Amino acid sequence: MPRSDTTIDVRHLGRTESVAVQLLDTEAGPVLVDTGPGSTLETLRAELATLGLAVRDLHAVLLTHIHFDHAGATGLLVDEHPGLTVYVHERGARHLADPAKLVASATRIYGDRMEALWGRILPVPAERIHALAGGESLRFGARQFDVRYTPGHAVHHVSYFEPAEGTAYVGDTGGIHLPVARVTLPVCPPPDFDLEAWLASLDAIAAWAPRRLFSTHYGFSDDPARHLADLRAGLLDWTATARALMNEPLDDAARANRFAAHVRDAMTGRADPDAISVVAAFSDFRASFHGIARYWTRTLGG
Repeated sequence: MPRSDTTIDVRHLGRTESVAVQLLDTEAGPVLVDTGPGSTLETLRAELATLGLAVRDLHAVLLTHIHFDHAGATGLLVDEHPGLTVYVHERGARHLADPAKLVASATRIYGDRMEALWGRILPVPAERIHALAGGESLRFGARQFDVRYTPGHAVHHVSYFEPAEGTAYVGDTGGIHLPVARVTLPVCPPPDFDLEAWLASLDAIAAWAPRRLFSTHYGFSDDPARHLADLRAGLLDWTATARALMNEPLDDAARANRFAAHVRDAMTGRADPDAISVVAAFSDFRASFHGIARYWTRTLGG
């Protein structure tokens, strides 16, 4: 691994190798790529301590997007370290400053599980937020990171590329690639999934010609061409399958179950049954059906 960068497993819900944050060693100070959810902050603190660091030593946070598994701890970190600078896409900045709408929406889905899943969600003072549009070049000491807007999974998603190391930090635009299975899959929750935008984002990442990718779920991929090709194939298959199911005389719950079964069947032979079960438990395929169905309804006007 270059320099003394460190991949930190925040062990969300006790799971290993499912949610990672990357700690970058820069002359300006440690820079964190994504934060994990607030429910894993104690783990993050403990892992920093093993490196002789504390939250107050962090220089900056680079958020790929504002979903709670990637950014939920951000407000807590800034509350603990008021000098911390947070980089995020401009469409996510207002939700970091005022997360009430996000919290209300998530609470309707998760109910009384919110605290256990995501922890406390605190606002980030606007003056600590550096909004990005894409196209910027960020410098921390001698290290430079190019920023590209990469929607498709979320409208507030950016990716970061360090040309000197050839590493692209791709959040969920790079899909999920858990070590237990080593298959690359999309994750397409409502409301933002957009097939055309995601395919264009994959082209943009490929144009960097990265030597490796870093995904929050989980870690490094050393064959970016294969990784992106598998993800593209998955996006095309999933969207076609969901569209066909929308024409079936079923309710949405049954369609979602059929979709999930299709995904699991497609993984057969590519991973052992236990690994498939782990991936299915981590990534709710039914939620992806609903995200894709929303996309088709919006796109086709039905």
